Amino acid sequence: MNYGQQENARVKEQIVDGLFKELEEHPFSEIRIASLIKTAGVGRTSYYRNFDSKEDILNYYLEELIDERRQQSNQSAWTRKDVQLDLTDIFVFFRGQKERFILLFESGLSAYIFNYFRDTAKKGRITKELPWSEPYLIPFFTGALPAVLFEWLKRDTPESPEKMAATVTSFLPEAFFIDEH
Repeated sequence: MNYGQQENARVKEQIVDGLFKELEEHPFSEIRIASLIKTAGVGRTSYYRNFDSKEDILNYYLEELIDERRQQSNQSAWTRKDVQLDLTDIFVFFRGQKERFILLFESGLSAYIFNYFRDTAKKGRITKELPWSEPYLIPFFTGALPAVLFEWLKRDTPESPEKMAATVTSFLPEAFFIDEH
């Protein structure tokens, strides 16, 4: 990454940080670009060079999470063991995003989180042909998981990521796992 790219990434992160600081104080709909720019410590030109709207900032933040999560993922098959290991990694990963994740839910922006999980499944997260023909398993999984994550984070993560992964895995139907059908 060259200096210009590094600088652009730094500015984007400042803007993302500024948006989350603003969300702590104001509803999303009431956040003004002028206030966001001031909080982020960037110029108006820098803001508009990178984003067209507040929604673009959220989408960028979540795209970065998708990329980071995809780089960390090791799921190789749809076996119960592999899914549980991947879920453990997901719980560990999102524990690191706890404050932002909760803030998005509590700010009425949970649709962005649900879209994140849906998009993760669509954008190469699932690299192999799915081992089942049931069209509703992935939507079920990607819809339920953020709700469970939110509840766990909101409760201040009383169970370990491993325990949560085992719990979620136990909720999934046998048809979900290639080693069980």
